Amino acid sequence: MKRLSLFLYGFAMAALLHTAAMAQTSTVDPNLKASGIKTGKNLAQSASLSTEHTTLLQLLEASGLTKQAAGSGPFTVFAPTNAAFSVMSESELRELLLPSSKNRLIQLLAYHVVKGRLTSDQLKDGQNLTNLTGQILVVHKQENMITIEDGRGVVADVIQANIRATNGVVYSINKVLQRVVR
Repeated sequence: MKRLSLFLYGFAMAALLHTAAMAQTSTVDPNLKASGIKTGKNLAQSASLSTEHTTLLQLLEASGLTKQAAGSGPFTVFAPTNAAFSVMSESELRELLLPSSKNRLIQLLAYHVVKGRLTSDQLKDGQNLTNLTGQILVVHKQENMITIEDGRGVVADVIQANIRATNGVVYSINKVLQRVVR
């Protein structure tokens, strides 16, 4: 559980790297494909750079993982924006913040994290990625447009790619990824 917690902390911190000037489009800028944004900081140190991931930060804090420094890696993080979380009802979000929902919240956050540093030039159409929960995320890629499909068949657009920290890479996405609940 400690190892998963460290990965989750790295994931959530990586999500916060995104710059405030992020464009709301599903097409990845071709210039980002090759170089991306380099923060020069690890995932945890870069947390304060984003205004587009404050909901994710709130959920991270509720998970109890904020005090664990995520110095190891690398990780690839698919970070939902505030707009992605706004699709969830207020009651769903409030419930996730309850102490009784901590395990569910940790699983939700872990669903967005993959071990390794995968830049957009390494992602292939139809590629399966195993996230930290052991579930499969499917990459769809057509030229510079990248989407990620979750276990429910929901497809999230990558709206910012290749945000590079010293211990990982972040993709800002427009939907919250979730597994099928059985």
